[in-house]
Amino acid sequence: MTDSIFFDFDGVIMDSMALKLDSYAHALRQFEFDRAALNQIMVEHTGTSRHRILRVMHQELAGTPISEENFDRALADFNREDAASVPRMPRVPGSLEFIERFHADRFTAIVTGTPHDVIQQTAEFHGLMAYFDVVRGTPDTKVQIVTEEMERHQIVRENALFIGDGKTDQLAAEACGIRFVGMAGEHSSFDPATAWRVVSDLNELVGDFR
Repeated sequence: MTDSIFFDFDGVIMDSMALKLDSYAHALRQFEFDRAALNQIMVEHTGTSRHRILRVMHQELAGTPISEENFDRALADFNREDAASVPRMPRVPGSLEFIERFHADRFTAIVTGTPHDVIQQTAEFHGLMAYFDVVRGTPDTKVQIVTEEMERHQIVRENALFIGDGKTDQLAAEACGIRFVGMAGEHSSFDPATAWRVVSDLNELVGDFR
């Protein structure tokens, strides 16, 4: 029986990855990096904190580490653009219907690479807080969050799963010994060959919860 579900946020609950790419492109606009290259790096590091992704983008595309001055400016620009995009975030089709159907009698949590205060505010804005027992983000890692919540709520590994669209989600699930469901989409980067299930709509899992 599956009685505990950990959800990534961007690309699983909210269809926000294109907006994230806009924010990265805006933050690094002075370097005139190719947008497709920025997208490739973002997808490769889906689920990683914005602090790390900004540094990786500059390192890989410029060939040198970003200066602290430029990093601080880029992070501030990203944060402003990302905050402005929150009202424009659409839900992933089927996500809210699935969560509404199963949250009442199961432990549900959002585990994301987004900063903790930002994900709290974003979930609150979209009226999602009532559907989750826990909403957590960085600086804690996904492995740390899942491990702590499993211990705190006495969750049995065999009864838990992690739904995500990125490698970091899959690696966190593997590290914590729980099943991984890959959410297939334009920006997904997990390995479907090692996922427990791969879906394009969360409601495809309904049969597994009976």
